Amino acid sequence: MKTDQEREAHHRFVQALQHEHLTCSKPGCGGAMDVADLTPHNARIKAYEATCERCHMVEKITGKEEHSPAWDVASITMMAEVHLLHDQPTCPFDDTPITFISMPNPRRKGRYRLTCFYCGRHTEMNWPPPEAKG
Repeated sequence: MKTDQEREAHHRFVQALQHEHLTCSKPGCGGAMDVADLTPHNARIKAYEATCERCHMVEKITGKEEHSPAWDVASITMMAEVHLLHDQPTCPFDDTPITFISMPNPRRKGRYRLTCFYCGRHTEMNWPPPEAKG
């Protein structure tokens, strides 16, 4: 069970991840925050720095890397199906929106990398999966 503080930190992470408007969390301020993505190119989790335009408070917003347990086949299949329905799939462990990245594939079949930038879990998959071919 997450504490209120952990839930709020996760919510702010999701807002930064999805480029949503963030407001200053300092009591009595509520100013707009300028968010910069500080994530290194090959990082498994995202890192942001948010600066209040009004009071200049700086807030670090990062995920919490955790790889165990890994996603199982049923979870991966469910995330792919939700994605195909043009809805936003989420990580089954922390409810963070999953990012699908289309990868080059010389045989012209769908190949994707699925990534949760909060916990760092990721996998690659072919689409359609072998069990969907009939």
